[in-house]
Amino acid sequence: MSRPLRRFIADECGAVTVDWVVLTAVAAAFGVIISTTLGSGANDVATNVETTFVNMEVAPLQTLGYSQ
Repeated sequence: MSRPLRRFIADECGAVTVDWVVLTAVAAAFGVIISTTLGSGANDVATNVETTFVNMEVAPLQTLGYSQ
């Protein structure tokens, strides 16, 4: 094996960069998974609230004692 090739293989300057790239990819994937999970849960809650409001009966207000 030639000396420059051995030196290139033994060089660890890019190892830290690879670690950060992998760590960033894992953090981004975790963020996507969490936002997807929370998004679908929030959508379910919003649908339940909408259904409750649509089915709610509203009583009329009593007369306040003066005419407009």
